[in-house]
Amino acid sequence: MDSWAKLLTAVAAVLSAVAWPLALFLTAFLFRKALRSAIERIPSMLDRVKTASVAGMKVELERLVAAEKEDKAGKVTPNQKEVAARIAFEKSDIGSQPLLNELDRLCLEFDHLRRTLPSGAIRTRAMTRILVQMRSLSLSLIEFLDAYKGSGSQGSRLAAVAMMQMVPASADVDWLEGRFRSDPPFIFYHAALALQNILDSPDVSDRRLQETREAARRALERVKSFSGTPDHSTIEVLESIVG
Repeated sequence: MDSWAKLLTAVAAVLSAVAWPLALFLTAFLFRKALRSAIERIPSMLDRVKTASVAGMKVELERLVAAEKEDKAGKVTPNQKEVAARIAFEKSDIGSQPLLNELDRLCLEFDHLRRTLPSGAIRTRAMTRILVQMRSLSLSLIEFLDAYKGSGSQGSRLAAVAMMQMVPASADVDWLEGRFRSDPPFIFYHAALALQNILDSPDVSDRRLQETREAARRALERVKSFSGTPDHSTIEVLESIVG
C-alpha cells in the first residue's frame, strides 16, 4: 500500500507541474489569432502613446510661453526650470528624436525671424519666446551640446547658449566669449547671462570663477569698443560679473 501511495503522490506531482504549462499552451493555441493580432497592434499603440506625449510636450511649451511674465532681463525663471525638469522626466516616453526635431524647428524659426523682422521690441519679444522654449528642452538634450555649438546657424548657437544657461556646469567659457566677436547682440547678451549663471552656481570652483571673470572682462572691453550705442543690458550683466 505504501508503494501505491507513493506512486499516486508522484503522479499527482507530475500532473500538477504539467497542468499549468499545458493550459497556457492550449490557451495560446486556441486563441492564437487574437494573440497575434494584439501583438501586431502593440507598435501602433506605442506610436500613439509617443505621439500623445509629443503633443503634450508642445502644449507644455506653449503654455509656458503664455504663462511667462514679460521679463526685460530675460533670465531663467523657476517656471522654466520646472517645465524643463518635467520634459526631461518624460524623455523616456518621448525619446530624443522628437525633442531634437522640436529644437531644430525653433532654431529655424529664430533664423527666419532674424531675416524677416526689423530690429526692435517686437522682434526681441518673439526671439525671447523662442529662447524660453529652447531652455525647456535643454535638460533633455544637453548631450547634443557640441553639435549645436559647432553649427553655422545663429539659431543653433542660441540653442547651445540656452543649454549652458540651464546647465552652468556644461558652459564653455571660451566659446561663450566668442559670441561677442561673431554673433548679434541678442545672442551675446544671453551669452553674458550664461557667464553670470556660472558665477551663481553653488559648487563653482575658484579657478572657474577666475576664468569666467576674465572672459567677462574681455567681452566687456569688446562691447564698449563697438561703434554706435553699445548694448547697455549686456554691459550691465558683464560689469556685475567683473565686479
